[in-house]
Amino acid sequence: MRKLSILLIVFLLGACAQPSFPSIDPSTDFLASLNTVDATIDFISPEHQIFETWELDEAYTGFTLVTDDLLLLYGFSLKEAKLIQLSTGKLLATLNVAEGTTFAYAYDEKIYIANGRENTVTLFNKEGEQLRTANTGNYPMSMVANKDHLYVVNFKDEMLSVFTLDLAEVDEWTIPSSSHGLLVNGKELWLGGHGAGSKPNRMVKVFDIETGNTLGEIEAPMMPINMIKASNGHIYAVSHGSSSIYEISETGNVLSTIKIGANPFSIAEFGRDIVVAGYDDHYIYFVESGKTKDELQVGKGPFQLLVREAGK
Repeated sequence: MRKLSILLIVFLLGACAQPSFPSIDPSTDFLASLNTVDATIDFISPEHQIFETWELDEAYTGFTLVTDDLLLLYGFSLKEAKLIQLSTGKLLATLNVAEGTTFAYAYDEKIYIANGRENTVTLFNKEGEQLRTANTGNYPMSMVANKDHLYVVNFKDEMLSVFTLDLAEVDEWTIPSSSHGLLVNGKELWLGGHGAGSKPNRMVKVFDIETGNTLGEIEAPMMPINMIKASNGHIYAVSHGSSSIYEISETGNVLSTIKIGANPFSIAEFGRDIVVAGYDDHYIYFVESGKTKDELQVGKGPFQLLVREAGK
């Protein structure tokens, strides 16, 4: 009887050690908000209602979808990143990463982890196995892939690193320090940023994606740090220094500006709406045709948004 009790305790302790969350139906479209102040993820329906909330057990600072049913959670102070299956809420794999994870990017079911302490990018497969590590510049953060290349912005450097998808180094481009936010627009790479010191960045810079040559810049003050290309072909940049979003044509003309939220960091498209997260006021804002049409209070500190549209 005593041995059975000990085995039961061991089993329970092992079960408690594995994170488990409420399941998310694989056919459900959602907008997810990672709220870093109260350590939650809110799952939001196309009707702009929270239908599930995950209570997180660690200080996660970012997340990304690896597949429609596989969510990666990571944190700057954590030595492990977790792969969670959405349809079951269960842990599928643990990625061994050093402290200092600044960003994770998934492309073609591969995972790229940037580390700002080690100054590296590490490639993992969707099973969580480490494949390769490459050295970068100082404090890699933003990443985006296009065709056969991965582009990595080094936030505390004046250099953008270009790799193959297997992390062989290809090139380095000169960029402003404190750059952040990348977008592929046809044959162009658009780059935003915070700016350095007492000079906040006011521009989105445009580069030739093949050569790295500067093609121009677009004024979007202040601190345009994230961008999306929407289904209407327009680019939307969130400028968190002015709590604004800029609607920009594919050719770089600013079409409209909207004041929105308090200290926004993240922007997404969900259905027909452009969505912005207000980090300081804890609201998600839904914008259509240049006007805010709805808002939703979420957990404290909505820092990052992601979208799953299962039908696409």
